[in-house]
Amino acid sequence: YFASLDETGRRVDRYQRPELCRGAVEYIAPGEYMVRPPQPPVFMFVIDVSYTAVVTGMLDTVVGSIKEAIQSKRISGGPRTQIGIITFDTSLHFYNLNANLSQPQMFVVSDLEDVFLPLPDDILVHISESEASILNLLDSLPVIFRDTKVNESCLGSAVKGAFLAMKHIGGKMIVMGACIPSVGELALKSTRDNPRLVGTDREVELLRPVNDGYKDLGAELTRAQISVEMFIAPQAYVDCASIAPLAKITSGDIRIYPNFHISHSGMKLKNELTHVLTRYMGWEAVMRVRVSRGWKITKFYGNTFIRGQDLLVVPNCHSDQTFAVSIDMEENVTPDPVLCIQSALLYTNSDGERRIRVHTWAGLTSQNFNDIVGSIDVQAVTCMMSHIATEHALKTDMTEGRNKLTTQCQQVVQLGNMCPNVEALQFLPLYIMGMLKSPAFRASSDMTVDQRACIWMRLATLSVSQVAAYFYPRMLALHNAPEHCGLPDAEGKVALPDMLNLTSESMTQDGVYLLEDGYQMYMW
Repeated sequence: YFASLDETGRRVDRYQRPELCRGAVEYIAPGEYMVRPPQPPVFMFVIDVSYTAVVTGMLDTVVGSIKEAIQSKRISGGPRTQIGIITFDTSLHFYNLNANLSQPQMFVVSDLEDVFLPLPDDILVHISESEASILNLLDSLPVIFRDTKVNESCLGSAVKGAFLAMKHIGGKMIVMGACIPSVGELALKSTRDNPRLVGTDREVELLRPVNDGYKDLGAELTRAQISVEMFIAPQAYVDCASIAPLAKITSGDIRIYPNFHISHSGMKLKNELTHVLTRYMGWEAVMRVRVSRGWKITKFYGNTFIRGQDLLVVPNCHSDQTFAVSIDMEENVTPDPVLCIQSALLYTNSDGERRIRVHTWAGLTSQNFNDIVGSIDVQAVTCMMSHIATEHALKTDMTEGRNKLTTQCQQVVQLGNMCPNVEALQFLPLYIMGMLKSPAFRASSDMTVDQRACIWMRLATLSVSQVAAYFYPRMLALHNAPEHCGLPDAEGKVALPDMLNLTSESMTQDGVYLLEDGYQMYMW
């Protein structure tokens, strides 16, 4: 790795080597970075077939979306991908998808306290070999359960059964639920719901898991390199706060569709499920974050399992994930003049290549107060403050969480007042006010505790720009938009009207306005 130096003392080949001149570099990992050979991508679909799931159209939406992703050849991993399907209500239904069968075979397991696999093989099959069997089963499921009257769920037992089928290989478990898990392992009670507590300080009691059952199961899944993605389409309380840790520590996510019906929420569920199935993903990943001398990592935020001080276990990684890292100066150590932060992600791509993606960031340190305050990124500060406030509220109560936001905002703004030429910090109170009025923190009973729990979960994964848009939405005037707006240009980009400030002065009584926060859209 030798190279001569130029007259300034730097390597002459620094611009020919990406690792010396680029902040993001990817390497092919050698054999010593592999505990086992790279495994094929795996999708295990765990689908609720209770009465609620059938009559609301959730089952039809789910099987149609999966079928379309398979037939379009866009599912992540292509022909290498393995697929399995489990359905559940008050019992588990496993399916033999062997390509040599004339039609898939169903095996019913009714013992929910001691779940076992009714057949050792052919639950997971290669999509290239058994596509016809998979599509046949997807077409049959709505017919099989069309007349069901069972309206209970054994979701915990279903996840355990899927784990038994996947633990030798890992992969992505996609769970579709419509009812609270009321029977079987890790059953929950609907009587825990108390709408009178929503919007009060005691609401946080409902936002904490009732026990560590799903968290412990999630840790077991993480060790097997299994990530859980959850789609919840309920008509009543399902205790998302207790279920959510299953997705959180396995690097997954949870999405909720309150009062779901295919007529008004079906397209949203279909689009989001299709996105999860077709996005570029990495498998069996771990990520290590390092900082330069004189600094230390104090906290990680995000949906991940933390092993040690600087190692994140990420069974499934993708571009929708965001991790936040809090760092601080070490005591009695003089830091280097340049702060370096480096993350190294070791993962397997969908083609079976083991890779290492390295991101390196360097920033100058300073003892000049004006320089420090002037370099503050207000949107990044807002994002970090949302993580801190959510965590604080969960440990104390909602009022304490909101007070944490206002106190920190006051402290930062006071710093800005000492530097009158710094304008960026003037926008921080605007973002904090939006945060306090948002569904994440407002003291209101116009939402369910399940919705609040899922919103807090999603906040941990949003990027800085997504958090900024959520707390300060984009508003567009439609009534006077130029003719070219709403149409794609030569590059395929859709032109939009100019964004308006979120003030009444920007609006007129006869206008038509669209408000969008990345989560919902409102038209006025």
